[in-house]
Amino acid sequence: MTTLMAWRNLRQDPIRFAATVIGIVFAVVLISLQTGMLLGFMKTSAGLVENAGADVWVMARGTSNVDQSGLLNESAYYRALTVDGVESVARVVIQFSGWKRPDGGMESVILVGFDPRTGMAAPWNIVEGSRDALLAPNAVMVDRLYADKLGVSKLGDRVEIVERMAVIAGFTSGVRTFTQSPYVFTSYNNALRYTNVEHGGASYMLVKAKPGIEPAALAERLGAVLTKEEVLTTSDFASRTRQYWILTTGAGSALIMGAALGGLVGVIIVAQTLYSATVERLAEYATLTAIGAGTGYLNRIVLTQSLIAGGIGFTVAAVIASVLAASSASSPAAVLLPPLAIATIGILTLALCALASLLAIRKLYTIDPTSVFR
Repeated sequence: MTTLMAWRNLRQDPIRFAATVIGIVFAVVLISLQTGMLLGFMKTSAGLVENAGADVWVMARGTSNVDQSGLLNESAYYRALTVDGVESVARVVIQFSGWKRPDGGMESVILVGFDPRTGMAAPWNIVEGSRDALLAPNAVMVDRLYADKLGVSKLGDRVEIVERMAVIAGFTSGVRTFTQSPYVFTSYNNALRYTNVEHGGASYMLVKAKPGIEPAALAERLGAVLTKEEVLTTSDFASRTRQYWILTTGAGSALIMGAALGGLVGVIIVAQTLYSATVERLAEYATLTAIGAGTGYLNRIVLTQSLIAGGIGFTVAAVIASVLAASSASSPAAVLLPPLAIATIGILTLALCALASLLAIRKLYTIDPTSVFR
């Protein structure tokens, strides 16, 4: 009965009901997109770390994220090889560099020079070309998302990296960067030609553990030997990188505040609508009270109204947000909305609508049931 009465109250003023639903849709879409962008940034910022295939990362002390690091000398490589439990060690170069497009324009890129012997930090999601093609002198691989930005379109296109020729030997798909400076993959030896790294040196030493060896235990052993360097497991370094880009730079805070603003807008719209509707029907609620309806019964009617409006608004918003998220698949900035995120937003939406109903419910406590007899 409370559901029927709540639905009837909403339908009696279709314009106000529509305005409420539109407000909720706007708020939920805003929350969803901000949340999706935050999840996308979190995945993108540590994507290189998590897809490198290493168990442990050795780096210069003070390294805050994977895209910016100091340099390690060759001795770190050989010292790491002596540690019990190490299966292989790979030198990897990761440095910002200058990219000159065929039309003469300049772009900033992040060069990733991987060790072909181990394959750690090699490109993933390859859609054109192959990893072995990067063994050729001057061969590089970029992501299709950044092809236009870098001025390339097909295999064999030629560009310049720090005034040295580079040839496109392949393309990946969906390998994004948080900084929007595209990753440019090449072999370790090729990377030495494009950077100031000396032979044997590296930005990182990537370590693969022997079967049965836990990464955390291996990291502890490596740390005891590599006292001048910093040693982190892949999961720890991924977390540090996310924390730097999402929290330290303020990007995450901005997205969280945007989502909070969307929630606040939704609460205000629903609260105002329910309060106005309740005030207009005070005589009806007084009548119900006079014939024996308790305050709890009246409260359920108002609460149900808020949940109906929230449910309809969320359903529409979820469809819109999902379409927008899907369309971002071809964009450098991905919006990720997995089912769990959508479900969480749905629960949050209903909770906010229930919160908004408190203002109207409070008004019900002022009802004088004897007013209907005057």
